[in-house]
Amino acid sequence: MIVQWCIKGMSLSNDNEAQAIIDSRMGIVSNWWRESRRISPAERRDKLTAANLDFHINHFTDKDQKTGKPFFQQTPFISFSCGTVERDAAAKTNFIHTALRTALWFGTNFGTTNTAYLFTCWLIVGTRAAVEIESVAEEVRDLNSYRRYSAYQTEGEIVAKVVVPDNHIQQCQKWTWNQASRRITPGWIYSNPRFTTPDKLSNIRELI
Repeated sequence: MIVQWCIKGMSLSNDNEAQAIIDSRMGIVSNWWRESRRISPAERRDKLTAANLDFHINHFTDKDQKTGKPFFQQTPFISFSCGTVERDAAAKTNFIHTALRTALWFGTNFGTTNTAYLFTCWLIVGTRAAVEIESVAEEVRDLNSYRRYSAYQTEGEIVAKVVVPDNHIQQCQKWTWNQASRRITPGWIYSNPRFTTPDKLSNIRELI
């Protein structure tokens, strides 16, 4: 297992809504849970499938044939930005796609709003694909594990499942786009008093 730092870029209506994600202690929940409000363990198992993960990655806005609703309204998965490297064989060079830049793109709703809220948190990531196991996130940016072509691979995405506990969230930071200077700059930071550092995790056990 790997502990991976991630950023979740969110477009929210105001500061109170952003801070409530930490204060409510609900954590970062999937759209499915937010829409349904009440879900069962059995439903969680049924939702975590390879087909649904593919829909989440590659067909996010497509309508589900069963419900007729866009898939993003019922996805059990939660996307996070972690950064990635794109290799250009013709130019013999690598291009870095940073987590911050991708998170800001999503946090500003693809450049349509002047503010973005970025949540820094950590996830436990498996070293292989394990969609059915809720407690580990999927490193869909890793081409060794996820070899199917995706037009969105350069987003450097890691996918959590159902909910990210609130004590995994270190902080929220507000970023603001200044149209005059054409720059986006960081603003206030709202720290989580219940944050649990991942340093507590280790694969070393002491003698009894």
